[in-house]
Amino acid sequence: MLQQRRCPLFAEIARHALDRVPLSIIFDDSTVLVNLNYFFLRDRTIAEGRPQRWEDLPVVHPASFTREFAEWCLASGVRGKFSVVPCPAALGRIDEGLPLFSKTQQDEWLAMCREVIVPAFDITPEMLTHTFVLNPKTLQPLPSRIWEQYDWAALPEDQEELVTEYIAQACRILVAVGLTPQGVTSPGGFGGRTLPFYARCAGEAVRQVTGNPVPYFFQRVSRDDTVDAPVWYPDRQTGQATGEIIASTGDWTGSWTGYGEVDADRYITPDLEGGRLPALIDAGEPAELIINSLGNKALIENCRSRLNAFKKVVSRLAERDPRGERTQWRTCSQITTYACARAMTEIAVEDNTIRLDLPVQTPDLTLRLTDGEVRSVRVDGRPLTRVSNRAAFKSDTFLLEDGATLVAFDPAQRQVLVEVEQPT
Repeated sequence: MLQQRRCPLFAEIARHALDRVPLSIIFDDSTVLVNLNYFFLRDRTIAEGRPQRWEDLPVVHPASFTREFAEWCLASGVRGKFSVVPCPAALGRIDEGLPLFSKTQQDEWLAMCREVIVPAFDITPEMLTHTFVLNPKTLQPLPSRIWEQYDWAALPEDQEELVTEYIAQACRILVAVGLTPQGVTSPGGFGGRTLPFYARCAGEAVRQVTGNPVPYFFQRVSRDDTVDAPVWYPDRQTGQATGEIIASTGDWTGSWTGYGEVDADRYITPDLEGGRLPALIDAGEPAELIINSLGNKALIENCRSRLNAFKKVVSRLAERDPRGERTQWRTCSQITTYACARAMTEIAVEDNTIRLDLPVQTPDLTLRLTDGEVRSVRVDGRPLTRVSNRAAFKSDTFLLEDGATLVAFDPAQRQVLVEVEQPT
C-alpha cells in the first residue's frame, strides 16, 4: 500500500474493516451426506498396508445435525467458510449424484446448504476428492493412485495447465449445484510445499470459473503471535489478486478424526482472559478458528459434544465483547478481499483532501486519520455521520478516538475523494 504524507493530515487504511478484529470459523472436510473420514481411513489403511479399524465409523452424517448447526450459526451471527468436496472419496460427482443416496436425499441436502449455510459462510471446494488425485477430464483416479494431500503437497510445477484445470473442475461442479465458491481449500498438505505456484493456479482457476477478481485459498495454520493475511500476485491495473486466509488456531473440538481433544478453554477460558483467542484479539490479530466438520467425523453423540464446545466458545467471545466494539464475525472472503483492497490502495493527501485509488473496492473500507483534528468528513461529496462510540461506528460514519479519526464507507468506484473539515 502506497502512502503519502502532507501535513497536517496523515491517512492510512486501517488493518481491519471498521477497526474491529475479524472472527471467522473455518469448517473443513464437509460434503453432501458422506462421512469422508470413513472412506479416508478405509482407503488410506489399504494404501499404507497397516491395520486400522474404520468399519465402526458411520458412513453417513445426518443432514438434520448439519441443519441444526447451520441454523444456530446463522442466528448467532457466526460467519466463516464451509467446504463442500465435489467428488468425495472418488465415489462420484455431487452434480450427477452419489451412488450411496437417492436423488431426493441429495437434493434436500443441497437445498439446505443453499438455505442456511450459504448466507453465513463462503463455500469452497476442498479439491476434488480429499483422497485420490483424479484425471480432471474423466474424474477417475489415476493409475498411480496418488493422493491429493500427500503426493500433491508439492504440486507438479511443470504442469501448470493441469493443476489449474484440476482446481477449476472442482469449482465448476460446485457452480453446477448452485454453490458458487469464493475460494478453495487444501485437503491436508495439498500445495503446501509449492505455495507460490499453488496461489497462482488457485487464483486463476477460481477466476476462470466465477469471474471473481480476488478469490482466496486456505492452506496454512499459524501458531505464531502474529497472523498475516497475505496478498498474492496483486495487479493494480486489472484489480486482480489472490488472497490467503491463514487459520490462527488448531481444531480443539475433536481434531480431524472427531475423537481428539475437545476443550473450549484452549480457545478462550471461562474468565475470558486465557486461551489463544483473547491473546490474538488483544494484539489486534485475526482470530480464525479451524474446526474439521462437526457432522462428518464421529457418531452423533460425539458430534453433540463438539457442537456444544463450539457454542461455548462463541458465547464467551460475545460475553467478552458484548457490544461488538472490538471484534466482528466475518466470512473468510470478506477478510481476504479487505486485505487485497488495503494492500493495493494508493493514497494521496493534499491539505484536507484525500484521494484514494482503489483497484479493489470493498464494503466497510476504513481510514485512520492522524496528525489533525477533524470536524466533518465528506466522501465524494456525501457527508458522513459523526458517532460518539465504537458500538455505533459503521459504514458512512466517522469516530474520533484517542487522537485519531476513523472513517468508514462503501466505495462506489475506483477513484474516491475524501474531504475533511478541520476546526478553524
